[in-house]
Amino acid sequence: MDFGPSIMDNTENREVVRLIKDQLKNCEEAKFAIGYFFITGFSLIEDDFPAEFQKKPFLKIVMGDETTKQTGEEITEGHELRELFKDKMIGELQEQNITKEQIRNITLLRKLIAEEIIEVKLFDKSKLHAKLYLFLTNPTSEYQSPGLALVGSSNFTKKGLTKNKELNVALTSREDVLYLNRWFDDLWEEATDFSQDMLKIIDYSGVTEKDHKPKMGQRIDPELLFKYLVYHWFDGRVKNILKKDVLMEFQLIGVMNAINSLNTYNGVILADSVGLGKSFLAAAIIEEYINGKHPTWKPENKKPSALLILPPSLINQWEDLLINQEYFFQGQEKKLITSNNELSSAYEIIENETLGKIGFMSLGKFQNLKKESLKRIADEYDIYVIDEAHKYRNSNTKRWKNIRKLQRKTTGEKNKFLLLTATPINNSIRDVYNLIRLFMDDTFMQFRLKGIEVDELINQYTKLKKEIEIDPDPHKKKELKKIANKIKNEILDEIMVLRTRKYILEQFKDLQINGKPLIFKDPQPFSLEYSAFYKKEYLEFIELLKETLPELNFEHTKLYGSRYILFEDDEISVKEPEMKLIEIADLLKLLLGKRLESGIYPFETTIRRIYEKEKTFYDLFKNQETWNRTTFKRVLEAAMEKAYIKKDLDEIMDEYGLEEEVTRFDRIIDIIKGYAKSGTNPLKSGIEIILDLMEKDLRTMDKILNSIDNLKEIERSEFKTLGKIPLQKEDIIEMPIFTYKDDPKLRALKNIIGNPEFKSAEINVPSLKGKKIVIFTQYKDTAYYLYKNLRYWIKNEIDLHTWLKDGNRLKIGLVTGETETSTKINYIKRFSPGSNNGWNEVKKSGDIEILITTDALSEGINLQDADAVVNYDLPWNPMILVQRVGRVNRIGNEKDITVVNYMPSGEIEVMVGILNKLNEKIEDITLVVGKDVRILSPEEKINIETFGEKIKDLSKIPMEKLEEYGLSNEIKGFIPGKISREQLEDYKLLNTIQYELGYTPEDFAEVEKMDGNYYTYIENDVGLTAIYEYYKGPYKVKKQILTLEDGKIKESTPLKLLELLKSRSSKPYKVDKAIQGLEKFKKNSDKVIDHLKSVTETQRGFLRDLSNALLLKREEISDMDKFRRVYNTISRLPSRSYSRKIKSYLIGKGLIRMRGNEIEMNDVNKIVGSLHDYLTAKEVLGDASLKVESKMRGWYCGYNKNS
Repeated sequence: MDFGPSIMDNTENREVVRLIKDQLKNCEEAKFAIGYFFITGFSLIEDDFPAEFQKKPFLKIVMGDETTKQTGEEITEGHELRELFKDKMIGELQEQNITKEQIRNITLLRKLIAEEIIEVKLFDKSKLHAKLYLFLTNPTSEYQSPGLALVGSSNFTKKGLTKNKELNVALTSREDVLYLNRWFDDLWEEATDFSQDMLKIIDYSGVTEKDHKPKMGQRIDPELLFKYLVYHWFDGRVKNILKKDVLMEFQLIGVMNAINSLNTYNGVILADSVGLGKSFLAAAIIEEYINGKHPTWKPENKKPSALLILPPSLINQWEDLLINQEYFFQGQEKKLITSNNELSSAYEIIENETLGKIGFMSLGKFQNLKKESLKRIADEYDIYVIDEAHKYRNSNTKRWKNIRKLQRKTTGEKNKFLLLTATPINNSIRDVYNLIRLFMDDTFMQFRLKGIEVDELINQYTKLKKEIEIDPDPHKKKELKKIANKIKNEILDEIMVLRTRKYILEQFKDLQINGKPLIFKDPQPFSLEYSAFYKKEYLEFIELLKETLPELNFEHTKLYGSRYILFEDDEISVKEPEMKLIEIADLLKLLLGKRLESGIYPFETTIRRIYEKEKTFYDLFKNQETWNRTTFKRVLEAAMEKAYIKKDLDEIMDEYGLEEEVTRFDRIIDIIKGYAKSGTNPLKSGIEIILDLMEKDLRTMDKILNSIDNLKEIERSEFKTLGKIPLQKEDIIEMPIFTYKDDPKLRALKNIIGNPEFKSAEINVPSLKGKKIVIFTQYKDTAYYLYKNLRYWIKNEIDLHTWLKDGNRLKIGLVTGETETSTKINYIKRFSPGSNNGWNEVKKSGDIEILITTDALSEGINLQDADAVVNYDLPWNPMILVQRVGRVNRIGNEKDITVVNYMPSGEIEVMVGILNKLNEKIEDITLVVGKDVRILSPEEKINIETFGEKIKDLSKIPMEKLEEYGLSNEIKGFIPGKISREQLEDYKLLNTIQYELGYTPEDFAEVEKMDGNYYTYIENDVGLTAIYEYYKGPYKVKKQILTLEDGKIKESTPLKLLELLKSRSSKPYKVDKAIQGLEKFKKNSDKVIDHLKSVTETQRGFLRDLSNALLLKREEISDMDKFRRVYNTISRLPSRSYSRKIKSYLIGKGLIRMRGNEIEMNDVNKIVGSLHDYLTAKEVLGDASLKVESKMRGWYCGYNKNS
């Protein structure tokens, strides 16, 4: 037989594959000895084999350990080579782009092995470098050559048989072929069977099946796999070396949770209770971002930048924290840069080069920015810090709408938001709903992709809550609790970091600060019942107020143009809240009651201002003789201008946080005419009646003011004064600061900061003498009054001079909301230099020992140097008390803090009288009072009979309970019960990475660019572990760490990944078991995908009909990408918010007509184009594809090799 050329080197006509195919088809038996069997290189087809096989196996293949050269691993035992081959072959099949031709060939290979036509063995006794292809055509012949043997370099691969530069020799002599046949048979006997393994390899790879098997991936060493897996689990955050020297454990966990929310939802609400360091959490995140540790947050080719939008009083504190002090950006230069007039200041952070910048802007300037400025700021900054975020809970305000315009850059990238507030829910859950909307658009896409309908849950909750108020059905209460838990677990836990002192003490029992156990030294408050200082004349004054104050009607307010103020009802819905009307006159009476509780002087200043305004109206209207619409309007405008009525309204707005009703002149005319019961000129008659009523008001107020005058001290036949309150341009009169001969509150204050022996017999409050004291009051007038009176007293009280006098300088300061920012900052630093880096100011201007302030300093300011807090008046909201004391009683403060709360007595009885009168007109006075008086029991209606006692109780509640007492039942239900295992173990793992393993950002440089599926084997009996991620389009909606132990799949936390570092690397072993486990993981993953696919957003109403109509016209669409984006978006938009708007938009443009519920479309492509533009303008346009898929990041295996 002509065998052709005997030298085969893959040159033309000398390809090895041609010889093999020719010989294989015509031989009786074939035997191959090869270094490695590349399954994908199996290029034989069915026609290459004989039509009939005379014996089985027809083809025997022995393969050796040539693969170990590529892996660099030393094989010591036979079974190790077997496992290594299986591992490598499966990986080879899965990773290569297998062609249809290769799949056919591999399918044939499997069939031939299964039918025992091909048998494969593995030689693992020593190295097998030989390449032998033996074809026996006449194996029993005694004289002729039994066949042909090809010996040389070609491996059984496609390249080895066709392309590589090879050298092989064909031997045909009888002696050579017989020798090689014996040589192969000896090798065959020593080799072990691998055929069944080959079948498993092909099956495990899934290459011949439509339902692909789990891919093994690429094998790497355990430490590299550990870095890769934790890097992706934490979205790259393992690079961040958290500030353990600055932040405590619970704060570090807070930072981690906040970053998770920022990664997923683009925003987070930092709502830890007062004094728990919300600003430090935010500062740590800003530092990480500016230092490049969150690269996915910023657009390409742009330096990181952060903008802080703050109340003016907090700007200096934040500058100190981020710029002046060394808590953050340690060792880096902070360079003040020129900024536009919109910013208060801006700084570049520099370390060899400019890393990024931080800007500071006041809330006042921000809320007045125009559209173009907002667009520019949205492009310029990437992350926004909004302190005192509860000021944005009303979606009707300009500040709320302006923040929302910062959500996206003009290029489409989404910005990040950090919202800081200790009161995320003040009146209702709608507050926090509106805060979430600041950083999420109306689709709430990231929630909807998980099947969480934010709008629907909020509606269900509030509707049911309203029903329960009417009918407290137990079943409804149970359902309400169920919905509340769903809101907490699925929404608030995702976007809010909310912890109280109680929570932290329970969950972080071993917490330490500066090496010492953390203890919140919450002080026991002392209740100062100053009724012991009442005198006869003061008691008579109180009795007069009880009698007269409820009867005042302040008739002039009916001429304000708006007789009413709009109050938000507590009912919450996605729609705007229902508004209810309350008369301004009634609110002024409540205002006077609260001023009285603060002191005689603030009450006097308030009622005098009201008196002068009413008298202005009375005098101008009384002197006008003829009346018609023209003269009425002229006189009314003159009265309004002269009386500065806006000051009245502003004061009420500030007190109650309200919105004013629209002013209409015609309405005033109607009000006046309504007073006239007869007469030819109803306008004139009505004015005459209202003048009589005003006169009655003025007589009553004269009586009250005369009683106050009787309480004043006289000096040189005049009322003694200590200066005046600075006159504001809106003030109708200038107010002197009087002294009273009988002011029980001031006398009590002098006692507790004066001679302790004198006061101890009357009030059970410790002396504050020699302590650093901050005195809080709600009102500016009270603050000025105390400041001037205490200064006068200190000057004349020699015993106080060593403590409170330094030469001619008195160590007392005053801060109100109107204090210049620079002065305010100076006083804060001089009062509390240790916590505000203020020693230079102390050296220059001296220290302050007593600081009198309004609640302008109750939020966000650190006054930790203080020893005592005096609450001179009681705010009806306990959280304000918590905030006040929180300025002093902060984390790490080891001092014993004294808190003194004034407890009203007779004054509160006056308020009860006002409420009784108000209750005759208003069915639910909770509407106006309950907004603040959470002390009553957060969700109950006000009970006037117990109102007074409950306000008094406020002064007695221990501080550790006051925080919880001040929280509404609503928000209490949303505080985490305990720290989750996942949160704690996430933190522990990061802590181990950074402080025990000592990893630095450079250690993760290699894995930062890796992407795909990686795995390893370890020498430890830990079972099988894998990480899965799940996506809907570009959104990662879920991640899991799965373990397989004792045949059961369990979900674990990333702390388990430390097993990779605690175990030695191993060569592959028990590959079958690993593959079977991966198949179980794959089935579990498929179930998760099925669930995610089943989570569809059920659209309603017009948007549902529009989605269906568009789908029916799909074949006519010219731009499918645009169609998909539009269709996906309208399928997910909240129907309540957008149905009517989009319907009106399309009808208005003539694109659709409605016939009942049926939509008639004129041009579907125009409709899609218009909707695309509309949704883009509304910044809610979604993604073209929301395909659900999973991604296995990696896995590792560790089993007992001997079991």
